[in-house]
Amino acid sequence: MARLSEIRGFGVRYTLPYVLPFSGLWLVVTTVAMVVFGVTCWLVASSSPLLTDAARTRLALVLTAQTLFLIAAGFALAVFTTHRLAGPYIAGIRAFESVKNVDTSHVLRFRRSDVHLQEVETAFEEMMAALRTRLEQGGAPAGAAQPSLGGAGAAVDLPS
Repeated sequence: MARLSEIRGFGVRYTLPYVLPFSGLWLVVTTVAMVVFGVTCWLVASSSPLLTDAARTRLALVLTAQTLFLIAAGFALAVFTTHRLAGPYIAGIRAFESVKNVDTSHVLRFRRSDVHLQEVETAFEEMMAALRTRLEQGGAPAGAAQPSLGGAGAAVDLPS
């Protein structure tokens, strides 16, 4: 999987690594349900004495094609859904990496249709404006003057 810092653009190809983590269980359950439905339809219809062997063969082909089409449609829906979920995630990771690198020019933008994330976008812009102001005034970022915390469980002398 590509490193998130190397990903540029908003193509679906960048969100493919997230399909299984975000939609994997849904994909498996939906695929199994479609296959079971197709096999059940075949078993019920093929036991009918009214069908000839040629009709049974056509029925098997139609049910197979239908099942494969539905599985492909389910996969396409999973990719689309994952793309909609992973896009803001990737944008957030990029924004956090820019803060880590003290890049104050980064702007966090989500899709216009992601209205539920506008508050996050606004809060990030306010945070970046405060960081820019602090850096322009010659002050160090808030965490720079603090003592290093060391490793997990390390004792730290805190200022009183």
